[in-house]
Amino acid sequence: MKTKNILKYFSITISLLSYYGSNIALSEEKKEFITPPKTWHLSLGYGVAIKNNIRKDNLYSGAGNSVIFSQIPLVQIGWGPISVGAQGLTASFIGDKNIAGYFNINRAGDRYYGPGMESRKDSWFFGAGLKYMKYNFLMTKDINGRSHGIKATFNYSVMYPIGEKIFARSSIGIECFSRLYSDYYYGVKTTESTPTRAEYHPKAYCAPGASFFPGYKVNEEMSLLMGISLKGIPKAVSNSPTTDNSWLESAVILGATWKL
Repeated sequence: MKTKNILKYFSITISLLSYYGSNIALSEEKKEFITPPKTWHLSLGYGVAIKNNIRKDNLYSGAGNSVIFSQIPLVQIGWGPISVGAQGLTASFIGDKNIAGYFNINRAGDRYYGPGMESRKDSWFFGAGLKYMKYNFLMTKDINGRSHGIKATFNYSVMYPIGEKIFARSSIGIECFSRLYSDYYYGVKTTESTPTRAEYHPKAYCAPGASFFPGYKVNEEMSLLMGISLKGIPKAVSNSPTTDNSWLESAVILGATWKL
């Protein structure tokens, strides 16, 4: 069961890279009185995700399986306030390590190629965010002209060491999506309805989520990661004829990263 749908695992990849980024930051914080922190960073890695598929009759690249195995390349490069990776391109414009504002542009969306339906594709989203201590808020808008929707994310993340070699990152948050986003990815148009697929126009919705990622630091360069990601499925999504009525989306992730 192979799939190339990397974007379906966007949030999982972000969790892995956020974990690794926090790991780097924690390491640099320990070293800041010994050597000056680097102005650039580069990390390479590889991950595998096992995830339940909430979509029904999805013809997109193997996405019709009830359980999906996904290979996730983990690459992130940063220079000063600029960072490029699975989270897209992020540029901080004000602040420090405790509070900062930033711009972000990335690809997002849930691809769905339903039989007899117009293809729903991912799109470019651009917006701004604010980080305050362990809190992060980001609001972006579809600038690719597909859904024309807006998405907003708010989360609280904590990174902490457990002994000398083991680290863990916990995160809870919520994602909210506008009616245009919701209708594009989970709606069914009048022209797409059939005797077994009713017309459907969902409203805006919010989905809570949580993740826990423990990891093992092999050495200063290499870390082994594992974890679980959970996301609640609201009725606006679960009632869609394009989904299987699941109330929870879950994933188990394994990965390894190496920093230069």
